[in-house]
Amino acid sequence: MKKRIVSFLLVLAILCCCAVPAFAADNTVAKIYLCYRWSGAPSLGHVWIYVENLSGKTQKVGAYSLPPHQGVSLGNFGLTRSDGNGIYYNVESYCAARFSMSGTVSNSHRLSQSELNSVSDAILSQNLWLPLGSNCCDFAVRVWNAGGGTYTVSFGLPVFVKWQIQAHGNEGGVNMYNPARNQVLKQSGSGSGATLRVCADGTVSKQIG
Repeated sequence: MKKRIVSFLLVLAILCCCAVPAFAADNTVAKIYLCYRWSGAPSLGHVWIYVENLSGKTQKVGAYSLPPHQGVSLGNFGLTRSDGNGIYYNVESYCAARFSMSGTVSNSHRLSQSELNSVSDAILSQNLWLPLGSNCCDFAVRVWNAGGGTYTVSFGLPVFVKWQIQAHGNEGGVNMYNPARNQVLKQSGSGSGATLRVCADGTVSKQIG
């Protein structure tokens, strides 16, 4: 009897030890994707971020309130969108449902609440597009790296990000949430004072990449 009790306690201890790390690791609230697509010359391609809310509550992603089980794409655009340069929400997602997004490459990883908060802060930190130093690539890389993923991306031209994605196991295209027209937004300002406004039709009339 004594041996049976000891054996039972040992099995119980092993099960508890196995269960605790699994429970502790189950703190995922979102998933982030780093994406690249090239639609042909003379474009250098486009790099963007997509965030999916895996939690049961609305999460703040930059200036955007992301409902449970939806996603939002984020990109920094210059002269190619009619609402001016800076950070846009859901342009890539909206266009993906209306144009071909073949050739997209991506990597992803899961985010804890603190990592999502860091991603959100990185999105709000700057609302500026410049050809060099603050383009779509620089924005997406900064946001991706803020999430503390499985690898850190180096800055550079969009094609350099593509190569880094491929080197770490390209996951292919992203099945992005199809947003309503009034969910395609342009950020005004930066930091805690940033606001959003609905984009004009010209912003969503062109292909991505």
